Amino acid sequence: MADEKKQYTFRCTVCGYEVTIDEPELPEDFVCPVCGVGRDFFELVEN
Repeated sequence: MADEKKQYTFRCTVCGYEVTIDEPELPEDFVCPVCGVGRDFFELVEN
């Protein structure tokens, strides 16, 4: 059985774009590829 890392999904509150990463926070310099806002506009989606 392989060890699976926890995945975290973040949703842009401006345009709804979702990104899934294996860290509990987005990088400081993360920018939404759809609408261009910074990570402050993303919320963690509870799975």
